[in-house]
Amino acid sequence: MSGKDKHSYEVGYGKPPKSGQFQKGKSGNPRGRPKGARGLKTDLKAELGERVTITENGRTRKLTKQQLMVKQLTAKAVKGDMRAISKLAELAISLLGPDDEIPENTSRLSPEDDAILQQFMDRQDGNPGDD
Repeated sequence: MSGKDKHSYEVGYGKPPKSGQFQKGKSGNPRGRPKGARGLKTDLKAELGERVTITENGRTRKLTKQQLMVKQLTAKAVKGDMRAISKLAELAISLLGPDDEIPENTSRLSPEDDAILQQFMDRQDGNPGDD
């Protein structure tokens, strides 16, 4: 390295001195992550999938920890815990999606209102001079 090269390179944030930089073809972490090392996601899945034994209504059942968490959250929501209701609603919407569809055989109107609306629709389909 000549004296001119030393002065043309500006050392600063993100620009370490040439002597401190990695050599070409060499990594800063030559061994890297060891094979078989597990991450947080893997550990969480394993822990939530673990089965536990519970007693419910005098009967013994085996559930995963994830199933148990959902069961407990639902039980709290049913009892009126607003935080549990909110969390359960968020979870349901994010996983199941909003269900805006109304079944065809369900009407929001009373039978009398439905009849009035049907008469109105029939008049609209017919001639305007029929009234």
